Amino acid sequence: MTQKIDMLNGGLFKKIVLFTVPIMLQGLLQSIYNSADLVVVGQFSGDVALSAVGATSSIFNVLVGLFMGFSAGVDVASSHAFGKGDYKTVKRIIDTAVITAPFLGLIVTILGLTLSGPILTLMGTPTEDGVLEQATTYLQILMIGVPFTMLFNFCAAVLRTSGETNKPFIYLASSGILNVLLNLLFCGVFNLGVVGVSVATVISQVASAIMIFINLMINKGLFSFSFKSVEFSWKALGKITAVGLPSGFQSAVFSLSNVFLQTGVNSFGKDAIAGSTAVSTVEGLMWVTLTSFQNATTTFVSQNVGAGNLKRARKVVRFTLSMTAILGLVLGLSAFFAKELILAIFIKDNPIAVQYGIERLTFTFPIYFLAGIMGVLPGAIRGLGYSVSPTIISLVGVCGMRILWVYTVFPIFNNLAILYLIHPITWVLSSTALFINYFISLHLRKKKIGTPKEQSDDTITLEHTERITKV
Repeated sequence: MTQKIDMLNGGLFKKIVLFTVPIMLQGLLQSIYNSADLVVVGQFSGDVALSAVGATSSIFNVLVGLFMGFSAGVDVASSHAFGKGDYKTVKRIIDTAVITAPFLGLIVTILGLTLSGPILTLMGTPTEDGVLEQATTYLQILMIGVPFTMLFNFCAAVLRTSGETNKPFIYLASSGILNVLLNLLFCGVFNLGVVGVSVATVISQVASAIMIFINLMINKGLFSFSFKSVEFSWKALGKITAVGLPSGFQSAVFSLSNVFLQTGVNSFGKDAIAGSTAVSTVEGLMWVTLTSFQNATTTFVSQNVGAGNLKRARKVVRFTLSMTAILGLVLGLSAFFAKELILAIFIKDNPIAVQYGIERLTFTFPIYFLAGIMGVLPGAIRGLGYSVSPTIISLVGVCGMRILWVYTVFPIFNNLAILYLIHPITWVLSSTALFINYFISLHLRKKKIGTPKEQSDDTITLEHTERITKV
């Protein structure tokens, strides 16, 4: 199979855009699974069902972040090996990833089914009108689909290394349409409420996983999978884990910090939950849009570091950070000025919930580009081969700061505006720390590669180019 996008040669801007846009659309569609649930239950089942679905989003994002981040280990490990021309290692990593994915997902499923109710109770999810009961049911059903989502993301990471990002988007788009149709059928026609939308989401996740797995099965060449020639490798799993575990932990602790913030929101009742949920859903869409550049950064940087072309890797980071900042400003300001229209999509005939939503978005939308920068920089650092340090920064600068804020500053004022203020504070502090971390990592990697190996801005050695064209 030939590489769809050559990340090691030629101009970068167009290639980064072509690589990123399908990932961006793919991430948006994955987020739309939950957004579609919110819109449908909000319109057909009322604010109680909306609050129940919203109360689970921060918990589910912790789990999603864990295995989404873990898939970065597949991306980095296979991209480094591919950049070096070590195709035997690439094949072992692919086989190991595909075999491991559903088993890791099954562990998450078991934990989710067991702990959903206790965690929601611990978060102070309101019991009024059955919010807690419905939230528990919704989250437990979603847990059933986790192994399939894990398989999809690991397979998508494999295809990203090959330069292919269009097919994962097509598969997810198809399953996304199925999700929306099933939502309308189960909730709008059969009035199944949170049960209907959660079952629809799981069916869609299964469909997307089957499609992408079949794609790997019918592929020929390096980026394929066959049970006849499968080669599981503990060494390959170690390489995936070395990057994926810190990356997954970073994504999880970032989402975990939002669980503590959600606890503060829950204390204000179901109207506050509904308003905050609507805004956090839009924030989630902006987040996956901006951090899609993280995937591009990780893959492009990893391959060029593997090939010894650090100068080109630096250029990739400059491009992706600039694109993230510009797009973040455009999206954030546009959403801010269209806030009433956006909130009306999720909230029906509840002006109190709308006001709660406006209060939150005022502190986040205008400067959301900072969150995007904070999301992209760890991708650059992981691409350079360092995965632990950005995790520590996220743990302290995001999770630690937000938990401290929830239990110290917020109780003094008991005001949601004060609660939401911690978002921009952590974005600024963490982005600054990550920039410092990036330049340190760059210096360390340069010392490892050495001056003789560093290539020109846009080319790698002829020998390596010839090996790539044979894949």
